[in-house]
Amino acid sequence: MNVNPKTIESWMKFIRFHPDLSERYMDQFWGSQVVSKEQLINVLVLNRPIGAYYVFGGWYGVTAQLILDNLDACVRNVYSVDSDPYCAWVINDVVKSDKVEAVTHEMSDYEYPEKPACVINCVTEHITQETFDKWWDKIPEGTMYVLQGNDFWESPDHIRCAANFDDFKTIHHCKNILGEKEWDCDGFTRYMVWGHK
Repeated sequence: MNVNPKTIESWMKFIRFHPDLSERYMDQFWGSQVVSKEQLINVLVLNRPIGAYYVFGGWYGVTAQLILDNLDACVRNVYSVDSDPYCAWVINDVVKSDKVEAVTHEMSDYEYPEKPACVINCVTEHITQETFDKWWDKIPEGTMYVLQGNDFWESPDHIRCAANFDDFKTIHHCKNILGEKEWDCDGFTRYMVWGHK
């Protein structure tokens, strides 16, 4: 995974000039978070979908920025979608690219402004089954998807973890699977599946 030096500079500037937000912002850089983003980028670089990327649960835009740093030639736009309106403010302050659009919206009824080349959901444990099902149904057939989740029930924000990898694939309706991976994250397991809907 490549990280542009200007990207690191922009992250550090945000932390330096927004000390009141720095702790929450730095949550994106826990070891398990960094490894999960690295695994995602490796999959995207291997498959290189061309067009519009959609990151659901985009948080403060680190994933969107890493997509640009590693796949800029393949990317028409990156839509970073999150229900928290504060995320859009942070992304607009940190990510300096016309290719990234911060969107405040619930994923379950999100309408794609342009045909997606790839949809990414790294917050599957944070949403109900009903929300996931509605989100999944709206993905156009044939679109590449990447799903990440875990079995970390201890977090109060996690409401739909998987019991194991088979359970993860079942509750996420995974089909036409191109690849799958699981890894240990210091006491819990992270799962990732990618394929075409």
